[in-house]
Amino acid sequence: MVRGRLKTRIAGLKRWINARSRPTGKINARKLRERGESLDSITFRDAIAADIPALSELHVTTWNATYRTTRGPSIATRTSQWNQVFAKESRRDFVLVLEDRNGRLLGFTWGKPDEGEFKGQLSKIYLRWEYHGLGLGRRMMSETARRFLERGITSFILFAELSNPTLGFYDRMGGERLLDDRGQFDGAYVWRDVRALIK
Repeated sequence: MVRGRLKTRIAGLKRWINARSRPTGKINARKLRERGESLDSITFRDAIAADIPALSELHVTTWNATYRTTRGPSIATRTSQWNQVFAKESRRDFVLVLEDRNGRLLGFTWGKPDEGEFKGQLSKIYLRWEYHGLGLGRRMMSETARRFLERGITSFILFAELSNPTLGFYDRMGGERLLDDRGQFDGAYVWRDVRALIK
């Protein structure tokens, strides 16, 4: 029990330090304008197999930016993983991507059915750090909820690392923190009715 609390505190400290090193939404909004971009020029669509190279780069870049102290899998590894996902027949999962006016991928979510108490799992949700704080995360969650509903999935679970500096986002989006047998939060969030996310 003491070890679990210590692990939670260390993860919380890492999360706090990591979050403080990120640009604010105000800074990101100013830089967006300086680049000549607008939020209206960012579009959402379902990913296709041709997106795998860009999706793999995005996955590696955003994962490494989120967990700065550890390096994740390489682009080659992610490419192999995404190839396996897109090669499956009769898929019920979905990969939603955001892209700018030039077709550059900015973020993605990956949702799939789940066999547990909750009918879906939001397996991945990442957004390039320079686009945080602009309302795109909320739009990603809303679009993801729509994709779940289209598949008849009305609830979903998400497993986050405790050191993830964006944990507060899931709280603000109405995620319910699940507690383990010891009454500890280990990063699992649930949405019991995905319709609450659709605006």
